[in-house]
Amino acid sequence: MNNLKQLQTMCGIGTWELKESYKTVAGGRVNIITAGKYGSGVSEVMGRVTQYFNELGLYANWSDIQAGEEFFKLSKKITNAACLGADISLKELSRFEELSHSLELDTNYDVIYLNDHHALIAAQNGAAKKIFRAHLDVSRANPLAWDFFKPYIENCEQIIFTHPSFHKKLKGNISYICPSIDPCTVKNTFVERADALKVLKEFQIPCDKPIITQIGRFDRAKDPFGVIEVFSQVRQTIACTLILAGGHASDDPESIGLYEELLKTAAGDKDIFLLSINRQDYKIAAIQSISDVILQKSLRESFGLAITEALWKNRAVIASDVGGIPLQIKHGKTGLLCRDIKTCAQEIIKILRNKSLALRLGKNGHEFVRDNFLITTELKNHLSVFQNLL
Repeated sequence: MNNLKQLQTMCGIGTWELKESYKTVAGGRVNIITAGKYGSGVSEVMGRVTQYFNELGLYANWSDIQAGEEFFKLSKKITNAACLGADISLKELSRFEELSHSLELDTNYDVIYLNDHHALIAAQNGAAKKIFRAHLDVSRANPLAWDFFKPYIENCEQIIFTHPSFHKKLKGNISYICPSIDPCTVKNTFVERADALKVLKEFQIPCDKPIITQIGRFDRAKDPFGVIEVFSQVRQTIACTLILAGGHASDDPESIGLYEELLKTAAGDKDIFLLSINRQDYKIAAIQSISDVILQKSLRESFGLAITEALWKNRAVIASDVGGIPLQIKHGKTGLLCRDIKTCAQEIIKILRNKSLALRLGKNGHEFVRDNFLITTELKNHLSVFQNLL
């Protein structure tokens, strides 16, 4: 069964109109380029979108960047400069530009679809039209980095951001498309309690106390140390268990070192479980499904697909009021927002003490995702982009 049929059969989501609409761009050739093919929300979204594009009549190829350690270290530094305004030098930007020219990209397509800055410079040559999609919130970008990349961005025929507040002033054809989840994938399937308990048993995680979980790649922007501090405050009032589960992005050289730091921090604490579960979608789904509270205590977050996944599973979510998170979490309706460690701990305690509130937030969150953040909506939003380019 193909993906479109699964959406209809498993989720009751009609796709006939979508298939008819995409006939206007059938036969177009698109090369979708991401920094890596696993470990990030970008790779998850674009991997699934590529499959659907092909079923809808586009010829879509998905490729990742093949580069050395120096390239990805500089790329990570550029990400921090773009999102946090962190320091970066013109020498470092020039070196990234130099390394970019040595990347081998297949541009023999009608459209090159560039995700974030990684291949933006390398793809400038050639006859293919270019889509630049910024998954990051770059509204506070370091001015030097912004000025450096701005001409390359404006040279693209189509620019996509998640939200108008995510960027500074730009010339060009700009669209706004939110990321999405595919409800038919293993990762987005609700796992019944009996089966989820088997996964907990595999990791030797007890089920006799409420479970608080944060899932996401090991990145300082996800504030994993802050999560541990929040948990320490919560368990002074309610005995509970913390699961910090995630993996390592193929394009992020810092993630392994951070994971090792976290292991040292949590060492000897029998209530904290730190799990490295890259590409183990069923286990992630099981942990989300059985958790009492899903946390996303990010310091920055452009969107937060882990939130979308949890909401789809009817989970109560508490998340930082940063970046694109409020696009999903409407405080008191689809989840709860927090601004610091103290209020985050207080909101968790509120949820654990009020089951009816948790159920209401989970139900509302599920419906909000159905209406706004399923892959069908993203595919519809992409159609006008391709109609303008093909």
